[in-house]
Amino acid sequence: MGKKFNFFLSSGLALGAAGTAFSELVLYKLCNRNANMDQLNGELSGQRELDREIDRIRKEDHEWLLSQELKDYYITSEDGLRLHASFLPSEKPSDRYVFCIHGYRCYGTREFDSISRFYHSQGFNCFMIDHRAHGASEGKYITFGVKESEDCMSWLKFMRREFGEEIQIILHGVSMGAATVMLMSGKLLPNNVVFAVADCGYSTLKGELLHSLENNHYPASVSYKLFRTAAKLQAGFDPDECNPIEGVEQSNIPVLFAHGEADDFVPFDMVYANYEACPSPVKKLITVPNAVHAQAFHADDQLKNAILDMVDRLM
Repeated sequence: MGKKFNFFLSSGLALGAAGTAFSELVLYKLCNRNANMDQLNGELSGQRELDREIDRIRKEDHEWLLSQELKDYYITSEDGLRLHASFLPSEKPSDRYVFCIHGYRCYGTREFDSISRFYHSQGFNCFMIDHRAHGASEGKYITFGVKESEDCMSWLKFMRREFGEEIQIILHGVSMGAATVMLMSGKLLPNNVVFAVADCGYSTLKGELLHSLENNHYPASVSYKLFRTAAKLQAGFDPDECNPIEGVEQSNIPVLFAHGEADDFVPFDMVYANYEACPSPVKKLITVPNAVHAQAFHADDQLKNAILDMVDRLM
């Protein structure tokens, strides 16, 4: 009996250790800022003619952006992290600002190279943050919008203090940034926020991660359970409670939703769920044929024109 018990105990400990190691691996791959994996936002495959053209334009716009006189700003998050933002002022004094919220494993000036140039040409000031665990901001773990949305609420307070109580703000989020914007839309936003752009955001983190795990040939259900445990214990958030669609359900601001129809990173169908859940009387849905993940702005002029229409109507 003793030998059998010791065998089962040692086997159980070995399986437990293996499970712990696997859950930490999944946590590292998905949440750690230093994981060695593809930068899915902003890194184009270059296999299609459309991709090559977008890549060319974005490289030019990125060089243009870095040649501008950008100003660095910093705040401290509620849990003590030093967070960074880059600021591109308008050519002439303006009370119009776009708050640029980037996606997963990207950073402000990379995600918003072409987008900031577009807004700048329309007389906007561009405020581009680096999320925690991204770019020049501190932090070890990515929380997919949970803590990032709280950080962004702190940035909004900072913007009002720094630039004035009467400024007008567009929230523009891409991918995880769009999920962050949707989570923010369910919070008590200042009256300065005029409307939001949510480009290729996921409805629920669980649904997004199960989709991504399957695409990367992980055993999705088991991997997600182990990841959730590790995320709660080590990264301090519960993936099951990250549901941007619930934020949208409480939104009282106009929202412009966009998604590429060829997106296989965040499932395309999620944009319909997000749009239908939004109770705002002013909302619009843009879908872009042939655009893969985070290409809706770049693939054609639909989203640009919709933004300009919102600006003319609301600002």
